[in-house]
Amino acid sequence: MRSFTPYMDVPAFFTSFRDGSMVVTDHRFEGTLPVTGDRWSPFGEATSAGTVREARAPAVVVDCESLRRRTFTEGVLKGMRVRGADIWFMTHIEFVEDLFDAFNTSAEMVLAPYHTTASDAELEDMHSVSDCLIHVVYVVRGRCVTRRGGTDRVTRVLEDLSDLGFYRTCVLDTDDSLPLHEWELVREDYPSAVPFTGSGRTDALGFPTRVVPFRV
Repeated sequence: MRSFTPYMDVPAFFTSFRDGSMVVTDHRFEGTLPVTGDRWSPFGEATSAGTVREARAPAVVVDCESLRRRTFTEGVLKGMRVRGADIWFMTHIEFVEDLFDAFNTSAEMVLAPYHTTASDAELEDMHSVSDCLIHVVYVVRGRCVTRRGGTDRVTRVLEDLSDLGFYRTCVLDTDDSLPLHEWELVREDYPSAVPFTGSGRTDALGFPTRVVPFRV
């Protein structure tokens, strides 16, 4: 398993389809759902521009289609190739069977939204079959989104995931609403957590790895 490189920014490519071809688009979030915009670039061109091949660093491929439909789809699987990069594949995961499908790709890691998983029992099954899974904790209006539309404090959910054996996690701030003091708590208490944000608010906190959306 490749360890995190200190102070590494990982580009995130939000993928969709235009005229049957996979593209990278601009985006925004409506709640937890990614909404693609009008700007786009062919997938190969965008990933070539957004990655440093010599470094063999990770690249996040965000499967917007599956996340919007709230079910795992196979649309991006054939075209999901990023030359010179290890793919972290972010898609809808509800059951352990979805995890098997997601790993039937070129992905080295799978990023799964925590709130879409069916239960803690499913999380335990996922943990038993793979250590290449990172759960993504979504933040909307300053609160972590939990199952069935609930909310909670980010640190409490990270603690629950840690108790289940998931020490590597990702915090996706969909609307740049997580207070800075809570980011500081995340950095102090959960040093393996990876911020996923387009703002620079976490720059000075010393997170070793950050996921940053690619700008089309």
